[in-house]
Amino acid sequence: MIITRETDYAVRILRCLADFQLKTIREISEEQVVPRQFAYKISKKLERAGLIEIIRGATGGCRMIKDLHEVSLMDLINVMDRDNMVSSCLNPAVACAYREKNKSCCVHDALCQVQQNIIEYFKTLNMYDIIFTECKFLSQKKFL
Repeated sequence: MIITRETDYAVRILRCLADFQLKTIREISEEQVVPRQFAYKISKKLERAGLIEIIRGATGGCRMIKDLHEVSLMDLINVMDRDNMVSSCLNPAVACAYREKNKSCCVHDALCQVQQNIIEYFKTLNMYDIIFTECKFLSQKKFL
């Protein structure tokens, strides 16, 4: 599982909106160094997920509506990315010639466990801590 550029930009947008103030896409883009076209696209996904609201019109903008303590890193990854696996072989839609031939693969099985460990760990990390504790949370949590 890789945190994609889109997820990285989503974190930046949430960081910008964490004060629950209304901000335009232009303000968000400039403050967080997110290309405007990505900010529009990502903000729409964040709105559909119920994390922010978008107010249209001349006096509109974006505003946080969800408490970041209630949003895990895994939640955000799921909002942004459909395929968030450590290896493409974990995707059921991807055919693996080795597994088809041998009916099993110990590497695949090991990667499944790694994937599950990452998912469980990312569920323990809330976006508030990630954004506001400047990585201090890592020393307090057991990683995998």
